[in-house]
Amino acid sequence: MPRKIGFTLVSSSGHEDNFSAKELMVHAPTVNGWRSARFCPYPQQVTLQLPERSRVRKLQLLAHQYLISGKIEFHIGDRLLEADSPGLSGHLRRLGYVSLSDNEKTGFKARELKSVHVDAIGTYLRITFHRNHVNRYNLYNQVALVAINVLGDSVDGTPVDTIPSREQLIEHYLNISQHETALDGTYMGKCESISPLDDLAFDMYQDPEVAHLIRLLDDKKQEMVRQERYEFAKTLKQAIADLQKVGERLGRYDVEKCCAIEKEDYDTAKKKKEQMEEYRMTVYHQLEVHNLLDMGMVTALPYDERPLPALQRKGEMPQSHPEESGLPPSPLATIIPCSPGVTGEPEPLTESAQREASFPIEVYGDGLVAGAYSKTWSYREDALLAVYKKLTEVSAGTPKEKLRNLMRAAVFLVKKALKDKVSSVFQASLKLLRLLLTQLIPGQALGRAEVVHCVEQTWPNLLSRTGDSATRIRAMATAFIQDMALFKEVQALQLVPGELVKPIKSNIPTRQALSRAELLEKLLGELGTDNSGFTLENVMKFCTGTLQHSASEVRETVVLIILAMYRLHKTAILSYLPANDAATRKNFLYKNIFDGFARIDGRPVESQTSKKGGVQQEGEKEKEEIRSLREQLAALNEISKGNSKVENEKGNTKEQKKETVKVVKTGVKTAPQSNPEDAGDNQSSVVNNLDNLCIFCSEKDESFTEDGLDLHYWKHCPMLHCCDQCRQVVEIASLTEHLLGECENRARFSQCPRCSEAVSIDELTHHTQSPACNPPGSVKGSNHCPLCHNNFLSGEEAWKAHLMGREGCKQNSRRTAVLQRAQLAQGKPGSVAKLKQVWSVGSRGRAMGKGSRIPALAPRASRTHTSRLTPVKR
Repeated sequence: MPRKIGFTLVSSSGHEDNFSAKELMVHAPTVNGWRSARFCPYPQQVTLQLPERSRVRKLQLLAHQYLISGKIEFHIGDRLLEADSPGLSGHLRRLGYVSLSDNEKTGFKARELKSVHVDAIGTYLRITFHRNHVNRYNLYNQVALVAINVLGDSVDGTPVDTIPSREQLIEHYLNISQHETALDGTYMGKCESISPLDDLAFDMYQDPEVAHLIRLLDDKKQEMVRQERYEFAKTLKQAIADLQKVGERLGRYDVEKCCAIEKEDYDTAKKKKEQMEEYRMTVYHQLEVHNLLDMGMVTALPYDERPLPALQRKGEMPQSHPEESGLPPSPLATIIPCSPGVTGEPEPLTESAQREASFPIEVYGDGLVAGAYSKTWSYREDALLAVYKKLTEVSAGTPKEKLRNLMRAAVFLVKKALKDKVSSVFQASLKLLRLLLTQLIPGQALGRAEVVHCVEQTWPNLLSRTGDSATRIRAMATAFIQDMALFKEVQALQLVPGELVKPIKSNIPTRQALSRAELLEKLLGELGTDNSGFTLENVMKFCTGTLQHSASEVRETVVLIILAMYRLHKTAILSYLPANDAATRKNFLYKNIFDGFARIDGRPVESQTSKKGGVQQEGEKEKEEIRSLREQLAALNEISKGNSKVENEKGNTKEQKKETVKVVKTGVKTAPQSNPEDAGDNQSSVVNNLDNLCIFCSEKDESFTEDGLDLHYWKHCPMLHCCDQCRQVVEIASLTEHLLGECENRARFSQCPRCSEAVSIDELTHHTQSPACNPPGSVKGSNHCPLCHNNFLSGEEAWKAHLMGREGCKQNSRRTAVLQRAQLAQGKPGSVAKLKQVWSVGSRGRAMGKGSRIPALAPRASRTHTSRLTPVKR
């Protein structure tokens, strides 16, 4: 029987401080493992020597969570190139390699335990690490190995031929299972069973002292079996199972103690140490009381306390109340709950579960349903697979009533399992549901009523998983719904299309709303609207309602659906949309929709800008406002020319001028002039200086009339952004404050405690674990961009450099337009001055101050550039 083989370190390519390859010689919850040097060359090698010549049958590797090698090679032999031992011949020979996952799916929080089956003889084992997987946490291109376990048997000095015969190879490849993995170029003979106590996972999660006791008790149990003292052996078996729980708990306490030491939280470290000692002595006392432990068995172990790097801790084991069983009471029952998995059967059903599952219990029995309700995921998966097997073995002559009961009881279990958080259990439920809909119901001619029952019972839970936070489960649920809609029996009843076009509620999570829209888009392309359950009316009603969703990705998907419907039905869909006029086209979504219609028809798309850069056809009301503004400017010119008033009228004239200037767009108050004749000229100069100037980005352009500035603010100014939630134009620097305090949809947002950005409440948990959550820099008062999530220098000028500079914000789409205009300006007469205006970061550039909002086409006669503008929704 293969056993755990110790080893010593011979050499390594190098290591980072405190992460020597000697760490691999110890297996415990708090070991550091080996880590390569920073920016090391590849490949990296670690060479181990076994205590004697051994036949290696299995290797186990525990990888780091983000310092991961892309490929690991293995070599074995009886001597190294540097050695020249008599009696041993040959050098290290290559066994093959394994690839490691890049770990992106787990968010770099779990460690991969890789088991490799081999059959090779040697004294030296060399592990070769190739270049690392690249990720945002591996800053220095390192690789690491937390632990390695070697399993096998010792052999004598007689050479053993490891090259298999033709017959051995044929037998091997006929008997190999799909779950076994063989290394390239190696022969894996039939591997005997390996004790769980020799598995790497056992030592890496067990307190070393308790692990030592468990092995001693296991030896004692085997001795009792040989002596046929089965009752005592049974007691020892229960004690071993309970001690495993004790060891895992003590291991967690030790990890928490080491973490506290790293943080210099010595009060917590002391508390954890006392907690460990008290718990350990209580357990040992219970074992002594039951004559299971002699304190002399507790020996000194090769283990010390060391700080632990980031570690994915093993979760708490599910606890349950001890139930009656055939085993004698556990000697540790007063300390830890009895593990239901010890007997090899799931825990009995509770009273409430029995009442809830009375029908499937009647059909499939207590044992199978208990597995479906177990707290252990493997029992839940096994129960579903057992139902699947039972249904595939149903004979053709089975009465319809029995078949109907089997089907409906299976639907009950599937409905429950569709809510399971474990992906393998969820996958097993989909496998069983597919069997019901594609084989059992149509194959046994159970009728459409059973199809409807099956879909109606499982649909809500299945649809809800399309918005699951786990990417794998979300993808499986979405793919299954697509397949289910095309099942012959389901498609004939048009059940899935009818469910997908139901209106989306306002409180539905964003991921689920997006999945609904994406499913509708894909199935609409496959099924069309001809007798499929999708109609012009139900699809367009779904789309027009969902266009109001707060998430931009949901709205964008709906736009694609509307364009697909236009290809099928052309102008018939226009009755469900607002009129295509200037007011409607101010809404960016509707503008995209109508422009999309034009492209489909081959018509020219309506120009977004004119020569003077603005919207120039806004009706008679706008013309009247422009005329009024011109009259006011004319009045200002007349006032500036008046200089024949007496001294007591001069003050009044100045006040009138100041009030009149307020009406115009300057927003600048001038100090009283000593010469009244110069007052009008100075104020006119101020008006002229701010004419054709954007006070946010400092760009000056002849097209910046009243209309031109509106268009510039709305479409082009790189310092501004159109809020996706309320379509209001705000400064990028104040976007977070706007979403939290002023946006009409502010109730949907919360401030991230880590990076301080405004984040959708539904996405907050996912956001804090994503790269977008970038905490503020170490420089006090530094700025943080809500578009690219980067930190940069503090100050108003830094905002301009970031949002407009050539190396600035990559997520600011308006910045590229400014760069293009600047490049076009080069080489033209007078372009130098214009470029300076475009890239100016002068003091006038942010006259409105941080937090300002931009009005959208407010009445011309009353619109002014002041230090605070009232927001007007566009």
